[in-house]
Amino acid sequence: MWWSVNSRTRLVGRERELTTVRRLLRRHRLVTLSGPGGAGKSRLAAELCPSGPVVELESVHRPDLLWHVIAFSLNVWEEPGSPLHATVVRALAEHRLLVLDNCEHLIREAASAVAELLAGCPRLRVLVTSREPLDLAGEMCVEVGPLTPADARQMFVECGGAPELADAVHDHLPLAIELAAARTDVPARHRTLDAVIGWSYDLLAPAEQSALRRLSCLIGDFDLDLAAAVCGDPAEVVQLMASLRAKSLVVRTPSSSGARFRMLESIRLFGLARLEESGEAPVTFERLVDHLIRAIGDIAAAPMIENNTNTWLASQEHQLLQAVERVPRTDPRHTWLVAGVVHVWYLRGSYSEAMRMACAALTHGPLTSHAEMLLFRAAWLAGFTGDEVAALRFAEALVAHPAMSRPVWEARGWNTLGYARGINSDLAGARAANERSVAAARSLGDPCLLMTFLNNHAWHLMRVGDLPGALAAALESLSLGVPDGFRLMASRHTAGVIALAANDVDQAEHHFAIALRVGAPESLAQAGVLEGLGVVAARRGDADRAVVLMAAAAATRRSGGSRQEEPWNHMVSDARELALSSAGPRRASQAWRLGERLDHAGLTAYVNSGQRDEPLTVRQQQIADLVVEGLTNPEIAVRLGISTGTVRSHVTQMLSRLGLSSRTQLAARTARAR
Repeated sequence: MWWSVNSRTRLVGRERELTTVRRLLRRHRLVTLSGPGGAGKSRLAAELCPSGPVVELESVHRPDLLWHVIAFSLNVWEEPGSPLHATVVRALAEHRLLVLDNCEHLIREAASAVAELLAGCPRLRVLVTSREPLDLAGEMCVEVGPLTPADARQMFVECGGAPELADAVHDHLPLAIELAAARTDVPARHRTLDAVIGWSYDLLAPAEQSALRRLSCLIGDFDLDLAAAVCGDPAEVVQLMASLRAKSLVVRTPSSSGARFRMLESIRLFGLARLEESGEAPVTFERLVDHLIRAIGDIAAAPMIENNTNTWLASQEHQLLQAVERVPRTDPRHTWLVAGVVHVWYLRGSYSEAMRMACAALTHGPLTSHAEMLLFRAAWLAGFTGDEVAALRFAEALVAHPAMSRPVWEARGWNTLGYARGINSDLAGARAANERSVAAARSLGDPCLLMTFLNNHAWHLMRVGDLPGALAAALESLSLGVPDGFRLMASRHTAGVIALAANDVDQAEHHFAIALRVGAPESLAQAGVLEGLGVVAARRGDADRAVVLMAAAAATRRSGGSRQEEPWNHMVSDARELALSSAGPRRASQAWRLGERLDHAGLTAYVNSGQRDEPLTVRQQQIADLVVEGLTNPEIAVRLGISTGTVRSHVTQMLSRLGLSSRTQLAARTARAR
């Protein structure tokens, strides 16, 4: 999340606004920071709400994607049969504060969304930044305008400007001050933000002006490769970016995936106007489209879409969306661009939105020669959204596509058809298609692809009752030695389910425990792994443990876990109901709360500890002894001279390590050990 042209600059001259907004947020549920562009509304919101959650809307140019962006920002996944906005409302039911930043270009849609959120989330408060109010009942507006002359002077100096030039900028908007401070010779005639941006642009060298114009076609943040693509001068792009950044016309955004940059919208719109005036807009946008198309083509040709590729493609969402709008549907490249967007939305769990876009592209005229990627994703999306007939139609179209002449797509196409036939109850046809996909993957010689397709085949064989065949396929999948946490977790889960189907509870636990330990914590398969461990516990008669693990699985699904499949969903639901019934309402409630609050590390410790009595630390033993005496967390904190949060953390850790689900069980165990 990026808040300011220079986020390192201390917030200056906003003490009154900070005090006012904090007071209003205590008493009212909707507060809007309104004011002109460059006034520092986003920076002020960052100071007020440093930990979020924040929904950044500056880069969103399609009103119909508002709920999609809110859901993604909050890591909320679409639920089958439920509108996305209803899912978001449920996810925010217990939240206390939400920030919607830069709403002015979506003012009607933002107002409607906020009204629905406030109506459905009684505890929620919303802080909005916008150039105009939402005009909703109960809205409290705080105007964020220019700084006072004294504060403007102080900010200019703190931004590195020469003190003797501090009075030259009379606009007194923070952005204008920061831009002016980046220069050493501020003319007195620059009194407005537009004038300061224009003046800064006029002082650039021709190559810098050209780069600024061309970079303005990029929405949101971008990397150096994309900057080089639209600028058309890869050899000079690093130096140009460094120069523009030094002048505060481009800023670097926080990222763990390499250098990324962006322009403030006021500067981007100025540059976009200059781009149109120069006549360079068509060729610049063509460069952007060509860059995206080449990347998607490389992705489509690769045996597997790797995690780093997914991350990169997700970072291009805004560029892909504007490219889709600019390229006509009659252009074959349109299908490739739509495939890129659909894949990104698929990764985020926005299945219905992705399916609508895919169908619109696939039903518009004859299929293009570049439709394989979109057909592939559409077939799986149709299955996930419950349209089995469409899934089969798209899968059959993929198998008939010319791309099937390439080994990668031969394997991928037959695997997709196997999935589609399976959900349409054509089990024999699904088996035949899966066998062809596995054979194609073997001939291709890619272990990652083979591991994935063997795992899919193992699941299908288990479904049709061929447990020996299923086990052989699952074990071969695991024997390939692919060091990928996502695939390892999925294959271990499948092996565990097969063991449960064969009533081998110990072997099932072995596979599930390894999956949790070595798999990727963010994998879609983690929910299924936790459910598997819950089934194991239920079959052993350990109801409390089963409920803890089922609760953890449910919490994981809410944050993006995979969907249940036949016959696994019946096995899980039966075990869950048995555990809840056996534990009884009170114990089940305690165990469920524990499972919901365990993070990945806590879950791993809980699973590994089992019911073993592991030694406590000295501090934990002190706390456990006081729990036996019936003291509450605050009382223990006072007795030991530590914070209540520290006590709470120690209690949670002890419950996790000892396989317990309540303070009562902890007290009983401690008393027995005395």
